[in-house]
Amino acid sequence: MTVSLLNASEDVNRARANIFSALSDPTRLRIFQTIVEADDRLNGTAICDRTGLAANLVSHHLQCLTNCTLVAAERDGRKKFYRVARPEAIGLLELADECIRQDIESVLGCEIVRDE
Repeated sequence: MTVSLLNASEDVNRARANIFSALSDPTRLRIFQTIVEADDRLNGTAICDRTGLAANLVSHHLQCLTNCTLVAAERDGRKKFYRVARPEAIGLLELADECIRQDIESVLGCEIVRDE
């Protein structure tokens, strides 16, 4: 297996942690998955409609996902439309799903994560 990881500098590890933190929030995951599953880019109103979340909450979490380059925002007139910026990020969800399929009890029971 060929691996091309960046050197594990402090900045690189902090940036990695930020990406994982962006996906560690259940609300952001819900928003990200909604965008992933969409046939086309979505505006904030469509994301609110599909998730049932308030506009200010969606806006806040979209800013995080955008800052971490997981989602891209494109302005079209007065509206912003969102799409997955890095299709590779979908692989992170797929990996998590595979871990869940193998042993959801262990994943949910991790005391270290739960205590943080």
